[in-house]
Amino acid sequence: MTVFNTADLCDDHQDIQIAEPIFKSYGKKKKFFGKIRTVDVIDDNSYVKKLVNEKVKGDVMVIDGKGSTKCALIGDNLARIASENGWSGFVINGCIRDSEIISTIEVGIKAINVVPNKSDKKDVGEYKKELSFANIIFKEGEYLYSDSDGVLTSKELILNDIIASEDSLIPYRLASCIKIFK
Repeated sequence: MTVFNTADLCDDHQDIQIAEPIFKSYGKKKKFFGKIRTVDVIDDNSYVKKLVNEKVKGDVMVIDGKGSTKCALIGDNLARIASENGWSGFVINGCIRDSEIISTIEVGIKAINVVPNKSDKKDVGEYKKELSFANIIFKEGEYLYSDSDGVLTSKELILNDIIASEDSLIPYRLASCIKIFK
């Protein structure tokens, strides 16, 4: 099994963007990566819900909620659906709710904070837009890597056949070498 650590990826790759450390970690997965899908919203998670319902293979949804703390953009129901539909994780410039339940769901979530209020449902939002927050420009189709040390993005898939494992503490360099010699 090959694993990654964002610290090692930062050491080995120049063409990456590193997020400011503004996120808290939620969800059972503490390490996740995948192709970026973007959603631009403000206090309305209708577009998030529509995208969560798509079946994917390890994609990461990046949601720009403009840093609003008025309501949550993800709760336990959407987190559970996302896990069942193959989403690897979320990076949210906004809040979540149901954090205790979300901690038991097999999905990674980085968000600014928690708030108990649910969002509006006015069907307002936008997909596939370049998003800018945390000192990163998130682009649809690029790649995001997240672990306990932080969040980073790259234009290309940095490592092929990565299997992220939050249970393993082996640095990806050593795990890559082990994989080569097997």
